[in-house]
Amino acid sequence: MSNDFVGTQAEGPKLPRRRMLAGSAGLAAGTAAVLGSSAIAHASPAGGSGDAGSPNLGPAAPRRASAVPSRRTRIGIGYETWWPGHGWERPEAEPVLGHYDSSDPNVILQHARWLTWSGFDHLCVDWSNNLGGAWTSGRADQIMGATDKLLEIYVQHKIKLQLYLLLGLDGGKVGTPHFVAEVDRIKSKYLNDPRYRPFFVEHDGKPLLTIFTGARTTEPPDWSDDTFTVRYMGAFREIVLNPGGVWSWVDRVAYANGQTAAVHPFSKTDWNGWTADGDWKVETLAAQPAFNKVVATDVAWNKPAQGAAQSTGSLTSPAFTISDRSLAFDSVGFDMQAGSDLETTDGRNVFLLKDAVSGKVLRHAVPPGDSTRLYVRQWNVADLVGRKVVFQVSSKSSAGGGLGWLGLDGLWQQRSEQMTACVSNGGNEAPGGYAN
Repeated sequence: MSNDFVGTQAEGPKLPRRRMLAGSAGLAAGTAAVLGSSAIAHASPAGGSGDAGSPNLGPAAPRRASAVPSRRTRIGIGYETWWPGHGWERPEAEPVLGHYDSSDPNVILQHARWLTWSGFDHLCVDWSNNLGGAWTSGRADQIMGATDKLLEIYVQHKIKLQLYLLLGLDGGKVGTPHFVAEVDRIKSKYLNDPRYRPFFVEHDGKPLLTIFTGARTTEPPDWSDDTFTVRYMGAFREIVLNPGGVWSWVDRVAYANGQTAAVHPFSKTDWNGWTADGDWKVETLAAQPAFNKVVATDVAWNKPAQGAAQSTGSLTSPAFTISDRSLAFDSVGFDMQAGSDLETTDGRNVFLLKDAVSGKVLRHAVPPGDSTRLYVRQWNVADLVGRKVVFQVSSKSSAGGGLGWLGLDGLWQQRSEQMTACVSNGGNEAPGGYAN
């Protein structure tokens, strides 16, 4: 059977391996690719093709050559060690292999075989519900103990998968005594043990530690630890871009995450070099992202006052040099021809990236068709690194009724580090998305 497809004789239609991985990601919420971290050993098949507990799955994913560039994309998947083998007293059905316990060595090995066969590089082991009452009730000990057992099995069977941990906040706070005790346990139990240390993913030369902030957090906490490369993770955060290295845990749209640098940030009192042609101003928008949380955000726009006529014009950044692989901004407003190709900017409201010398349009995007929500727009600009460009908000729409304006809250160059798979609303390419 070709390595490009997966399936067994007992299954229905076979899926290309890439689609199979995407499907697994959807089921396991939080699949991520870490981009540009230090080299990670690829998982080799454990136990040959197939396994003792299920039908032959066909050939394993091919090994990746050891000589591949260190910046290749590495694929990870969320993994939970929460399940004690009891509970859920009224399930709709029983798994084919029966009920299982996350700390059962046979279960851990079975999972490892499936994951290595599928071609995954690492696991994001979810400890995000580990604090609060769980820390004092013994639930945290169970979750951590199952992770201990997982590492024991990986050592015993020479599993090549790696992992990093996703911690949670303690009652919405970071740096509490419970949280610090958990971090100290990671250091003493895992990082100081030469058997376990190689299993931990490194990013920027240190073990990667991710911390789940929750869907409502708009800025990362300021706790850090020099032992780790710390990255905070939010969820459903495509509506409000979080500068500061926040990664996405679950999202409706796939786009790159990473550390950001603002490009000529403007304010209510200073355009900071931006050229405003027309009636542009910076005002506060009470943005309404997911979960009905209002986030006050300063936005540059040409939204008219109540009853006033719609103005046209442009807002143009100073020239700057593309230094990172992604360029992102949060957009708001309208373009009544958003579904049409951009043959001309006449009559359109669009965001443009232009060559600073020739004026050639290199990238474009349209506003989301929303007046109260901010939507991420992101461009892959890897091919433009080193090029001098300008960013322009072009407003030439004649639409009335409050539908002729657009705006943004800033512009960021991003060092792309991680991308979350589309795990909700499959096939949805808007709003946002990692556009080329």
